Amino acid sequence: MVVLLVLAAGVSRARAQDWLVAQTIVDGEMWATDSGSRMLSVNDGNPAPAGRAQLFVGAAAGQVQLLFMGEVEHEAGAEEDEEFEFSYDLLVLRVVASPLAVIDVGKFATPIGAFAQRRFSNLNPLIGMPDMYSVTYPWGVEVSGTASHLDYRAAVVSLPAVREGYSPEPGVRPRPAFGFGFTPAPEFRLGASATWGSYLSEDDAGFIPAGSWTDYDQRVLAFDTRFSRGYFELRGELALSRYEVPTKAETSDGIAFYLEAKQTWTPRFFTAVRGERNDYPFIRPVSASNWIARNTVAYNAEIGVGFRATRELLLKASYRGVWYDVDPSASATLPDGYALAVQLSYAADIKSWFERRH
Repeated sequence: MVVLLVLAAGVSRARAQDWLVAQTIVDGEMWATDSGSRMLSVNDGNPAPAGRAQLFVGAAAGQVQLLFMGEVEHEAGAEEDEEFEFSYDLLVLRVVASPLAVIDVGKFATPIGAFAQRRFSNLNPLIGMPDMYSVTYPWGVEVSGTASHLDYRAAVVSLPAVREGYSPEPGVRPRPAFGFGFTPAPEFRLGASATWGSYLSEDDAGFIPAGSWTDYDQRVLAFDTRFSRGYFELRGELALSRYEVPTKAETSDGIAFYLEAKQTWTPRFFTAVRGERNDYPFIRPVSASNWIARNTVAYNAEIGVGFRATRELLLKASYRGVWYDVDPSASATLPDGYALAVQLSYAADIKSWFERRH
């Protein structure tokens, strides 16, 4: 991580018209949390550093583009001698036929919801992420486009939009996903997206009382909005989910939403807050004749400050708390919790750095 920070120290923005783009975002974090929260605890409550470096590379030849994003990460609380985790999240062949038809084939961020497009540290005004769903990178094919005040996306993807840990790990299976947006003015937008299909996997086959694991579907309908005036920004999302659960006659339904506000006070200093309520279904197999399907209501809020030291360097600090609305008998299993975090992010253009050296 330190080496990448040093290498990035002299980088400026690349020109948008260049056929090759190479950028990196390097994050260093320090976390201090409680020791018992299922959602927020890190390293048994002891201070824990974390870090990641993301590399984005794009190449274009006419109307064809090739996009790649890889990441190396060291999680908070991991042992010092543990190796860094390497992964790639984006691998897309894109054909820009026209503004109305942009075709992506490969691995890309989930088309559901709006936060996936702001998940990077230089775009997220806080350090945490909404709890309502995990940002995943399925394989698939997507067609998107814009026309005047409207935009759309239509895709077939390999994974459902779920929150990791709240339902069994999903299997790979094609499922449709759609999204639409209306932007009547630059400061206001409304969007909606939906997906449906199976959410279980072959690993659950032994717990299915009859039929196949593919017979049980999940449906998600999500809405998002954005509003800004001057240096104030307001964003929000609402997601409705419905799960068919083995051994249960009725579906298990969930509803989650958050609101996020950001105020930029000076060109370098801003504050932000995000509040969320998640009434989520927790689904687990016990046996072929008994599945758990119960809802838990969780509230979480995060407040933070940000200081942009330079165009590339961003320092943020935040405090986050989580509260569960459960019966007192379950409070020991789902205790409240908190997390205090500091994050230093450096967004750099690698290509322009090499150009300056020459």
